[in-house]
Amino acid sequence: MTQKIALVVLPEIYGCNAFIERVKAKYQQLGMAVFCPNLWLRAPFTYGEEAAAYTYFQRHIGFGAYRDIDYLLEELQAAYDRVFVLGFSAGAALAWRCSTCGHADGVIACYGSRIRDYLDAAPRCETLLLFAEQDGFDAAAVTERLQGKRHVETMLLPAKHGFFDADSQGYDARQAEKGWRYIDAFMKRIIEA
Repeated sequence: MTQKIALVVLPEIYGCNAFIERVKAKYQQLGMAVFCPNLWLRAPFTYGEEAAAYTYFQRHIGFGAYRDIDYLLEELQAAYDRVFVLGFSAGAALAWRCSTCGHADGVIACYGSRIRDYLDAAPRCETLLLFAEQDGFDAAAVTERLQGKRHVETMLLPAKHGFFDADSQGYDARQAEKGWRYIDAFMKRIIEA
């Protein structure tokens, strides 16, 4: 019997843009049901609108929005065999906060710089955190603080913030490929458990 798997993708401050659409397509092709809640209630921001996107996220969404995402996760948990959350940047911090709620089987958070504001979070599911060494904060110190935490696996990659996104200035094809391998192995391990 094939498992029914749901994946919730949480984007950066820009919203559900072309990069997120490519991520969705990647996992839909693998047979997963993929959801990207549009917390922005508007079209995505461009990368040139970073300041406006940040302000909009802070004013209209914020990191407390993980509670809204958790409602979706709870519904998906009732309908699917496995539920994953995959977040990037601000979406990674939201994913990290969702890991504490108990409605996901696995959480993956990629270059979530604001995770540093929630280091006391206690994940209730397996959680993979992929940090970029060259980010706007001391990612090595955060990684060190999180190592050994129950249900948490951390990776510090020699890359810049945004290294997964081919449209980003931080894109690094080699590190993105390595990151996707970590993510896919992590998900496979949980699916087969």
